[in-house]
Amino acid sequence: MYGLVYHLDQALLAGLPYLQEQRVIKYKTSLLIQVAGALAGSGSIQPAIKLLKQIKTDQPDMCVPVSNAIIRLYYQVGNIYKGESLLAEVQHKLSEEEKEMNNGFKCIAHGEYNEAYQHFARVVNLNPTNAVASINGAVCLLYLGKLSDSIVQFEGASKISLHPMLLFNLVSLYELKTIANTTKKYHLLDSITSKSDWEAFPFECLRL
Repeated sequence: MYGLVYHLDQALLAGLPYLQEQRVIKYKTSLLIQVAGALAGSGSIQPAIKLLKQIKTDQPDMCVPVSNAIIRLYYQVGNIYKGESLLAEVQHKLSEEEKEMNNGFKCIAHGEYNEAYQHFARVVNLNPTNAVASINGAVCLLYLGKLSDSIVQFEGASKISLHPMLLFNLVSLYELKTIANTTKKYHLLDSITSKSDWEAFPFECLRL
């Protein structure tokens, strides 16, 4: 399911803004994180993991966010053993939100979509601005055969983030659900163009 790629790209950069503000992270490391995110997003998981391990060695201050990203990448490729081993190493350093997120991804790796949804729902309760949790919860609902509920959750996530992958997923579900999907797509278009930085947005994701 194409929606699952999104959380990896976002997770890889999760700790970056905060660390940049504190001038902890070097420019080279910032670029490496973005490269790792691009590799993960394109499906090159093993090179992404290798790069992240290098970042983790070079920047100990980024141990937690980088470990979270590696854990989720292991789950993405089905290497549950390595994912759980690394999770056990850093579990005591994680916030409640991070623990719930990782448990959600672990449940997805096991094919336990109902349990995964419950974890992501708890994350949203802890942090309503966590678009990654909301999106993955929507994906879980889709796997559970709850198309209408999935659309509602994707729509809620689109109020937090206008990430192209999120919108691509949402318009795809519109096409499955209703013949009035074009009208709904134009509502999304209105949301995008109301933002100040819409000029560079990849509008092809709306499939108009």
